[in-house]
Amino acid sequence: MEFLLTIIVYIIPFIILYLVIAAGVRRGIDGSDTGRALRQKLLEEEEKRKSNKNK
Repeated sequence: MEFLLTIIVYIIPFIILYLVIAAGVRRGIDGSDTGRALRQKLLEEEEKRKSNKNK
């Protein structure tokens, strides 16, 4: 029982840390100029594919 509790105590902080870092990176990329440029480029490529399918 003590072994299981020890594992839980050590794993939960790493899971929380992972979630915090992932959210921070996602927000950081989305809010940056580079993130906006990437998003715009992806939208342009998607529009090109859609227009090529319609032809």
